[in-house]
Parts: sequence; C-alpha cells; structure tokens
Amino acid sequence: MRKIAVIALSFLVMSASAFAQQAKKYSDHYYKRTAQFDQERPINSSDIVMLGDSLTEGGDWASYFAKWLPQGVSVVNRGIVGDDAPGIYDRLHQILPGNPKKIFLLVGVNDISHQITADSVLTDIERVVKTIRKECPKTKLYIQSLLPYNFDKCIYKTMNKVDKTPVIRDVNKGLKKMARKYNVKFIYLYDYFKAPGSLHLDAQFTKDGLHINKAAYEIWANALKKYVK
Repeated sequence: MRKIAVIALSFLVMSASAFAQQAKKYSDHYYKRTAQFDQERPINSSDIVMLGDSLTEGGDWASYFAKWLPQGVSVVNRGIVGDDAPGIYDRLHQILPGNPKKIFLLVGVNDISHQITADSVLTDIERVVKTIRKECPKTKLYIQSLLPYNFDKCIYKTMNKVDKTPVIRDVNKGLKKMARKYNVKFIYLYDYFKAPGSLHLDAQFTKDGLHINKAAYEIWANALKKYVK
C-alpha cells in the first residue's frame, strides 16, 4: 500500500508540474512586467501608450517625446521583451479600460521567430487591432511597420538560420492593408533603418542584428514626431 501511495503521490506531483508548465504561456519577464503594470497608475484618456515587444520596451519614449507632448499628456511604455501578438492580446485589459488618447502598436517579429507564416502573424495582429478599435473607438491607433533586421549579424537562432526578411516584408504589406481596413494610420518605419542598397538593418544601428541602439531610437522618435504632437 505504501508503494502504491508513493507512486500515486509522484504521479500527482508530475501532473501538477506539467499543468503549471502548460498554464504558463509566456516568459518570466512577461509576468514580471504585467505585474509591474498592475502596480502602476491605471491608463487614462490623456496617455499615449507605446505598445509592443523588446523594441518598444527598450525605448525611453517619455524622454524622446518630452518636447513635443501637448500639456497634460503622458507617455506610457507598455513594451515587453519577447512579446508577440497573442501576448499583447492577453494584456489589453490593462490598457483599454482607460481609453488612452493614442496607441502606437509595433508587434510581429517575435511571432515570425516562432516559424509561422506571414498570414498567421497577421491573423494574430488583426485580433489585437480589432479589439482595440471595438473597445476604444475614440483612441487614435497607429500601426507601425516591422523594422528590418540584420541577418548576417543576428545572434538569435530562430532568426539566423534562414533569412526572415521576405516574411517581414510580407507582414508589412499586410499591416498596411489592415490599417486601411480598420481606418487607422500606418507608419512605415522600415526604410529609415535599412542599409543603403540592402533590405537588412544597417549594421551601425545594431549589435545583435535585431535590437537597435540610441541613434536608431532617435530616428524612430523623429519619425513619430508629427503623430505625437
């Protein structure tokens, strides 16, 4: 009986562990950031929300936009390293009830790294866009294009075996159509960052082939200037 009880207990422990792993859909950092957001003041109608993945999280947007912001308007960084469209969808409840003034959305490169098609990426992004438009019809939504990446310098295994540039470009084409469909502004950022005569991210803007440096962020911020004012 004791042996049976031990086996049964071991099975329960293994089952609980398997369930916990299955229930945890995202990275530790994702849950750390969303917990942090829960502790911050709620989003309100005077906020500009920068919503996306590591590229968004890495930007000091409040500082970049400080001299352009209308009085009483704040910038909130809601980027999370490693996030994708399903992850953003699952945390919209932290943003949309406040009916923010504007949302700048950039998502898709991590979705591409999951080895899914451009159409699948666009389907997941559209679910985010559709939800924002439905729940916050007065919020100005800006869909930003994906940035290029540097295939030759990229250190990430999910992006350096096969050049994903064609997929990125296909997603950008789809995002442009999506913006027209939902009557929102599409901001094409790709060409600001590609190397001359190339479709890849200019090496001067990156160390790892994917993430960008301060000089690139300044270019990005200036590209958004007229939409922030």
